[in-house]
Amino acid sequence: MTGILLGRERGFRLPLDPAWTSEDEYIQSVLTFATSSDLFRNLCGGVHILDFLTREPDLYTTVLPPEWRAWFDTVDIDDVLDLLLRSDLTDRSHASSSTTSSASHSPPASLLEYVRTICKHCLQRHFTPVSDDVTDMPRKLSVGMKTKKIHEVTNFAAYVDRLSDHISHRLREPVSVIDFGSGQNYLGRTLASPPYNKHVVAIERKHHNIAGARTMDVHVKLAQKEKIMRNKKEWKRQMARKDGDGEPTPPPSAEELEAEPAPVPDMFAAAKILDNQDLDPDRGSMTYIEHDVQDGYLETVLYPTEPSHEGNEEREENVESPPTTTTTTTTTTTTPPTNQPVAENTGRPKAMVVSLHSCGNLSHHGLRALTLNPSVCAVAIIGCCYNLLTERLGPATYKLPQLRPNHPRLEATGSAYDPHGFPMSRTLEDFELGESGGGGGGRGVRLNITARMMAVQAPYNWGPADSEAFFRRHFYRTLLQKILLDLGVVKQCPDRGMLEATAVAGGSVTGRDEAGTPLIVGSLRKACFASFRAYVHGALAKLRADPVDGPMVAALTDGKLTDPVIDEYEQRFLHAKKNLAVIWSLMAFSAGVVESIIVADRWLFLREQDDIEDCWVDIVFDYKQSPRNFVVVGIKKQD
Repeated sequence: MTGILLGRERGFRLPLDPAWTSEDEYIQSVLTFATSSDLFRNLCGGVHILDFLTREPDLYTTVLPPEWRAWFDTVDIDDVLDLLLRSDLTDRSHASSSTTSSASHSPPASLLEYVRTICKHCLQRHFTPVSDDVTDMPRKLSVGMKTKKIHEVTNFAAYVDRLSDHISHRLREPVSVIDFGSGQNYLGRTLASPPYNKHVVAIERKHHNIAGARTMDVHVKLAQKEKIMRNKKEWKRQMARKDGDGEPTPPPSAEELEAEPAPVPDMFAAAKILDNQDLDPDRGSMTYIEHDVQDGYLETVLYPTEPSHEGNEEREENVESPPTTTTTTTTTTTTPPTNQPVAENTGRPKAMVVSLHSCGNLSHHGLRALTLNPSVCAVAIIGCCYNLLTERLGPATYKLPQLRPNHPRLEATGSAYDPHGFPMSRTLEDFELGESGGGGGGRGVRLNITARMMAVQAPYNWGPADSEAFFRRHFYRTLLQKILLDLGVVKQCPDRGMLEATAVAGGSVTGRDEAGTPLIVGSLRKACFASFRAYVHGALAKLRADPVDGPMVAALTDGKLTDPVIDEYEQRFLHAKKNLAVIWSLMAFSAGVVESIIVADRWLFLREQDDIEDCWVDIVFDYKQSPRNFVVVGIKKQD
């Protein structure tokens, strides 16, 4: 039933390059490469783009081998992108014949070998729909969705439907769906609507998202509009008091009388849905739970032993709720302190936890739900925002004293030691590092925030126009950092790494103080990118308006950045624009291995659990439409 059927026929549970003979062979190789290759570690976590022009020699000269730079000097950036992203991967020894027509010589062998190694260690992304007759989304369901979201919801809903039917057949009982981080609930609403007609429980922490989702449920006729029945005379008296002048107020309009109220609390609504009690088997249903997921334990949220009155004010007795397929539950029930798997079988109905692009640790909570909850029989989790993951094993160390010192942002995130963070699996936690890996021996695979941030890039979707705009934006910001450094607005961090021969990488070595506190420009209007002059003026205006740093920025820059000065900087460093584009392309290309390691770690976590019968990784979206297209699936053993 999976999109990687060919791989599964060979016994694979990961979408691997054909060069590999087993998952274990791949895991050992990719972890060895990622922890021992200094070049890979430089490009994925060891450098920050803001440092590109603030060091002597610059990062381009420091990081890349001389023979690579010699070849890059002879080709255009499009030739570099062709080599990295578009050339035939079957025979890298002849890659230059079709991708470097303007080159005076072939790429160096070491560059070709590096490109080949990266491609070999990246999980494959070939997308095959779950079936040839995936149902097109009805227009009423697609309201509010962009093309990307329609593609995601359409294909993942079909995948979840097929998977849940497969599990239901095995268990000989219905399987409901629990959606982690449901947001506006596009996925849940689609699953609860024809032709799927699933019973869905959506867990979401933001109240306004639930309110908006319930409104859409009414729009697609998945729920009926709720009405408030009021005593009109009492309503008039209350409104007159609010006016303050005692004057009577106009009677309420029909729209005001029919305004959608806050939902009637029903702490057991989720349990009723999961138990499939009093529900039409031929019609789907929705339940919402307002809850901030802090770990994967759900039993006290889905099956509370008694109603919680926290945050639930007493409701008027004259509120009438007509029959509806949508019930909302609001709960602040906290999870128990234990984070151990629940072995006890409560005999409760089964449910499958799914999540469409759950950010950061929420993906980890969804996967752990399979082992922590007896009522959860399967998971299907699609992650995103790897930069929001926390780190479990502490900071990585790098033998890169020439690049940067210890950085406070990296020390803060890397020293979190969050038990919910990366990595999840014992395999990555216990992996023995070589002398060059992680700063010299030790155990545990670590990926810092810069490496994880690069892993959410989508280089295979870069086209000539948008990539040029992308590189130009980076060049402008990098050159501005150089100007700010020269003017004293930002400062170079003390190079403790030079003395210690070890540096924690990931953040810039320049900041508004010597501790490396970042000076953030943030987003700017599109017009600011029309030229470097426009960019500098727009960025300075924003920095000067900052309530904290604005006076300092103004004092150090007023009258000093005239247009001729700005133009002189641009001309002096114009040669660096292509160099920056080359190194950024290499960083984004190499980070495919970072994402592959994160996905493999999640799969390994499931494989390591004693109560998991099967687990695998599938490709559920077309990369061109949605680059974060890996779903991690796990199925629990039958009781």
